[in-house]
Amino acid sequence: MTRTIEDILGKDAVAKVRQPIELARGLPAAAYTSDEFYALEQERLFPQSWMGVAFADDIPETGDAIPITASGLPIVIVRNRKGEVRAFHNVCRHRATLVVREPAKRLSNLQCPYHAWTYGLDGILQATPYFDGTKSATAAGVDKSVTGLVPVRCGVWNHVVFVNIDGNAPPLEEYVRPAAELLASFDLDSLKLGHTLTWEFNANWKMIFDNWEVYHHVWVHKGVFDRMSDEVDMKTGKPHTEMIATGDILILKANAKRPPRRPKAPALKHALPPIPARQGAKPAGGAAIAVLPNTTVTMSGNEYAPAIFTPLAPGRTRASMAWYYVGDAATDRKYADARKRALDRWLGETRRFEDRGGIRSQDHSCMELQQAARSSPVADDVRFSPTWETNVHYFQGWLVDHLQA
Repeated sequence: MTRTIEDILGKDAVAKVRQPIELARGLPAAAYTSDEFYALEQERLFPQSWMGVAFADDIPETGDAIPITASGLPIVIVRNRKGEVRAFHNVCRHRATLVVREPAKRLSNLQCPYHAWTYGLDGILQATPYFDGTKSATAAGVDKSVTGLVPVRCGVWNHVVFVNIDGNAPPLEEYVRPAAELLASFDLDSLKLGHTLTWEFNANWKMIFDNWEVYHHVWVHKGVFDRMSDEVDMKTGKPHTEMIATGDILILKANAKRPPRRPKAPALKHALPPIPARQGAKPAGGAAIAVLPNTTVTMSGNEYAPAIFTPLAPGRTRASMAWYYVGDAATDRKYADARKRALDRWLGETRRFEDRGGIRSQDHSCMELQQAARSSPVADDVRFSPTWETNVHYFQGWLVDHLQA
């Protein structure tokens, strides 16, 4: 039987997370290093949430399928003949074998490699060859209407595929509503995929959302955010970023008083076009949004960048990120320099995570330093800045609430 959050962290530590931010203490080190805490998250947190698991462009055409693992469970994501994205437990109903072993394109059906039980793209069982010794196996009495692949609740929001394993989360549109309202003015249907990248880093998945603040910018992201005056009003001490936490959403959004960024590079002949506003909508500013527990989307004026973070172990996480641009700007050669500049900002000049040269790689490098520090008992006593880290405090309380529910 899995131990409770109080068993693992202690009642006092859990209570301290829930204190007002001025008095609160953060999750102790065991929340980031303990195998038991990791198991508790996999059992209690992720199945009851809407988890990001893939990008819709991973399976762009009918018959495309990819196997994934969500909360430790094998699942297959498929695009059916209606063009819909569906999810099923990737388990044959005969002898419990993985049906889809690797990404596949334009399949007409899904066939188990063990005994060739065959399922349609809708998951319905089509054939059980020779189950009774005959090719058609009609005398076997297998009721195909109730022996198909077991469906997993699935939805797509702004190019990201989400699953809800236990089937009890609110509807996806309700779950993401605060984020959807913030992005409502953008015509995200005009976007096309420009680039994807997947990599792993040595830190706990929660550090992504512990990092949902801008306090660290001028120290971690040198060369991108260089002036503290860009982050905070030097007279009042108030940040230029609104920190919004509601439901299952965390938001970082520049307020109207934030000073404009100084351009640091010469203008391009073919700059990336701005993401258009939907008809009748007023153009909106950019934002960085977290859809808990494991998805983020970052919107700028000309780029949309969703990311999915999959826990692999207490100190290991896989990141999958995609970059979308308007229409031909995603693939046309004339925009190649503009796309490279945009990606360099995230990933460094060679666009390899290992170079640690861009925003995302700098973040994850710092998170690895945090993970290493969690081996110390001193890491049990961490605190929050009431000025900068209200989102972080909210996230940790959100986590505690979901693990106790």
